[in-house]
Amino acid sequence: MNQQSMQALAAANAANVEVMRCLAQSSLKAAERLLSLNLGLARNSLRLGTEYARPDADWRQLWSQQNSGLQKSAVEAASYLRSVYDISAEAQAEMNDVISSRVGDLSESMNSMLDLLAKSAPAGSEKAVSALRAAVAGSCSAYAQMVRSAPPAAANGPSARKSRRGQ
Repeated sequence: MNQQSMQALAAANAANVEVMRCLAQSSLKAAERLLSLNLGLARNSLRLGTEYARPDADWRQLWSQQNSGLQKSAVEAASYLRSVYDISAEAQAEMNDVISSRVGDLSESMNSMLDLLAKSAPAGSEKAVSALRAAVAGSCSAYAQMVRSAPPAAANGPSARKSRRGQ
């Protein structure tokens, strides 16, 4: 490998490390939000549990508390699931943005590296280089199609249905 191709490879590697750092940061932010949500749920569950642990209440009070507690628990469970979905959808959108912004750059750097490879490749390797070019173009095209089809799928998720109902 010549000096120019080594520099191109090092630059592509540095860019990929930056993308991975951004993805890791986004994942950690989502994990932090999920942890906070889970701690809040545990705190509320303990609070509800201590409300029902009153030895001075008669059976009628306990029965009514249990029924109201079940209703509260169902509402909290639905709210928890909506929150988990929202956190996941936001994390996915952030990661999609990072990856989408990098696909064009990656395709461009791969094409320039393939140009360098074609120049320094031995005679008769044109078919191999053209096969690599076709593979890179196909993968970029497949990713672009996936990115275009993801927003309609997300538009039909639970949060989208909730906002359409006006809740």
